[in-house]
Amino acid sequence: MALEGYLHEFSVPDLIQLVDLSKKTGMTHIQAQQGGEPVEGYLYFRDGRITGATLDEMEPLEAALTFFILHEGQFRFYDQAVPAPTITASNEMIIMEGIGRQDRWAEIEKVVPNTSIVLRLVQNPDSGSRDINLAADEWRVLTMINGKNTVASIAERTGLGWFRTSEIVAQLLDNGLVEKKALNLAESLFPQLEELARGALGNSSQVLLSEAYRRVGVDPAANTATNEQVMAAIAAFEEAVRLLMGRSNATQLADKMRDRAQRILGGR
Repeated sequence: MALEGYLHEFSVPDLIQLVDLSKKTGMTHIQAQQGGEPVEGYLYFRDGRITGATLDEMEPLEAALTFFILHEGQFRFYDQAVPAPTITASNEMIIMEGIGRQDRWAEIEKVVPNTSIVLRLVQNPDSGSRDINLAADEWRVLTMINGKNTVASIAERTGLGWFRTSEIVAQLLDNGLVEKKALNLAESLFPQLEELARGALGNSSQVLLSEAYRRVGVDPAANTATNEQVMAAIAAFEEAVRLLMGRSNATQLADKMRDRAQRILGGR
């Protein structure tokens, strides 16, 4: 039987422990969502022990630990030869550190709900009587906050990964050195919804999506839509494309659009 499933049903710690018990050699392909964007990477095992991981441009151990904060996605294990080891930490240490990250991530997400957030420097920060001393990593993140870069792009450019970057951003927000830039839906949300629709239906999706916006009174060139209007527009689009795609495919596409919208609107 193939070892595969969904992360919300079978967590990364469960996966690691099962591979460890079975002493398998191979790789686990993980596909998930982070900040509304699809991500994928690999965990490598030799005789049940984690020997490496790849995820974006992260260091192997950082990549392995980052998998613990992914909760929506799927995985599949492949029995095959794996690259030379790049991780020396034990499975137990990785699981302990990873579970700790899960707990910390739950707190970070309250301040940084998604990595699509754009931040800007506070012009006249008031630190009161506190002395704020920034470590090297914190300075690296601070220098890239310019009112344009998202948390995700900063994580990629610094190579710190989503967890560490979001952790630093949460601290900078708490220190009053940076603030969230007002969300511009015309720049951040509507282009992404259009990209999802076009990927499923081609150029014909533009007409249907525009009609859905019109029906609920949304102007995609403006920044005035409420969360309820955005969700209503997606529902209207889903209804319109059922004849073209079938009910099941239309629902799957609309669910992706709703998920993307919820992640981005969470930054308001």
